[in-house]
Amino acid sequence: MNDAKARIVARAKAIGFDLVGVTHADRFIFTQRTFEVRVREGLLGQWKYLPADVERLCAPSQTLPGARSIICTATCYLTEDEPHDPAAPGLRGAVSRHAWGLDYHRVIGGRLRELADFIAAEFPGERCMPCVDTGPLVDRAAAVRAGIGWFGKNANVLTAQFGSWVLLGELITTLELPPDEPLKKNCGGCVECVARCPTGAIGADGAVDARRCISDLTQRKTPIPRDLRAAIGNRVWGCDDCQSVCPVNERKASAARSRTRSAFQPLPQVGTAVDLPAVLRMTKSEFRSRFGPTSMAWRGKAVLQRNAAVALGNSRDPAAVVHLIDALNDRKPLVRGHAAWALGELGGTQARAALDRLLAREPDRWVREEAELALAHSAGT
Repeated sequence: MNDAKARIVARAKAIGFDLVGVTHADRFIFTQRTFEVRVREGLLGQWKYLPADVERLCAPSQTLPGARSIICTATCYLTEDEPHDPAAPGLRGAVSRHAWGLDYHRVIGGRLRELADFIAAEFPGERCMPCVDTGPLVDRAAAVRAGIGWFGKNANVLTAQFGSWVLLGELITTLELPPDEPLKKNCGGCVECVARCPTGAIGADGAVDARRCISDLTQRKTPIPRDLRAAIGNRVWGCDDCQSVCPVNERKASAARSRTRSAFQPLPQVGTAVDLPAVLRMTKSEFRSRFGPTSMAWRGKAVLQRNAAVALGNSRDPAAVVHLIDALNDRKPLVRGHAAWALGELGGTQARAALDRLLAREPDRWVREEAELALAHSAGT
């Protein structure tokens, strides 16, 4: 089957995958145990998993009966574009590198389906199941077992060629292929990502607390905890800090950037930073046309607008006040409450008057609480 593997790897790279590795489809026993511990400890935050969910994600044959192999791929998404400084003042918001281009779920998913069609044509009777990010497989564990890379202390997969600037995708298949060996590499004594995480979300043991991870906070559908809002800075989606400070990534950046990656270039309507007031006031149709092609769309308009409100509250720019006052009339309490918080952070007579008017009409208990706390904060600044 070595010839079959060589043909599949060659086809995968022709399709656009940068790295390809193969592992067997046995259960991920150690990963399942770790997964179960982190669920019990609440470290996965908003991501809820029942025991049956964990077992399914760690047992490829439950997803594809008769599974024998997993073809793992990694695609570098780093471009020449420089990201916006998430601590910069002003009315623009930073976007994580993986999100400013086309939705990688669609890009990688399409390439995996093309590879699956190739396998079906070349090996009649064999079946494949594509997997990208949301399941149904523990993708990072599969990539590590297939020799694609090793686990960094920030839980990202680090590759020797591109660092962690890669998107993972897999094909579970009934075709039996020779497995690759895992890499004998680790991060050693380096703790840069642990030390530099803005919210202290990364544990020394490599466990990431999703309840504190900024990337997760910008994706949650519920209010962002008040004590973590300031750490978000101007980020409107995601956080790359634990990758940006990684020495492996720094060494690999120039080589990775030398390649053309049109699918992951910043889209014209997004860029590397977004206009926060424009996000705050956008209509549904504007949301769909602007963010629909990206991976930022999946949580909906209100989540992005909430993030924009928090970013404006951290902007240190008085020009943000008028836009936040307008947002106090938003239909969604999630947006109104975070806009109230942001006005409390910026302070000033105009902001306090708007919060007083909000309290006189606001029916939602949580929004009222946010407005009252914002007023108290503003009065003390």
